[in-house]
Amino acid sequence: MSENRHYFIGIHIPEQLAHQIKKDIDLRSGLSFQKWTAPDDYHVTLIFLGAIPNERLEKVIELLEILTNEAPVFSLELNEVGYFGTKDRPRVFFAKPNENGALMQLREKVKDAVLSAGHPVEKRPFHPHMTIARKWNADHSYANQAPLGKDPYVMEVSRITLFEIRPKETPRYHAIKQFMLHT
Repeated sequence: MSENRHYFIGIHIPEQLAHQIKKDIDLRSGLSFQKWTAPDDYHVTLIFLGAIPNERLEKVIELLEILTNEAPVFSLELNEVGYFGTKDRPRVFFAKPNENGALMQLREKVKDAVLSAGHPVEKRPFHPHMTIARKWNADHSYANQAPLGKDPYVMEVSRITLFEIRPKETPRYHAIKQFMLHT
């Protein structure tokens, strides 16, 4: 691990589910974005760490191992879509989880662990999401989208992952360490 690399902690979307979501997204017309997230990179970020000194990262890992032994496995549903940026030309197009107290509690515990390790966290409010695409790329305006599918995509969250970002590779996000939740 290197201090020049960037990291985040998140929930990886299982491969089969990610490819089903991508397949269903590909059936939609009128979506014109510059950059599409590869299904292997689908995730819900809990905390973005950015560059972090090795000793601090090791402390974060130690604290995550403790907290995940006490955090329960839970279900997560993805169905609604949304965007960040302007309505006509969104910066980010995403799927968002349905309201989920277990997800919010886990995020707070991860945030507390990162802060306890002496690393800062973003001050912006947490809006859980799975990025599908970035940078609207059409002359016409973005049109609001229907939910992803007829029924929500459901997954069991049984672990969280420390990812390293490798911008020049595909997939871009590499699992460095996984932390199993309590069953």
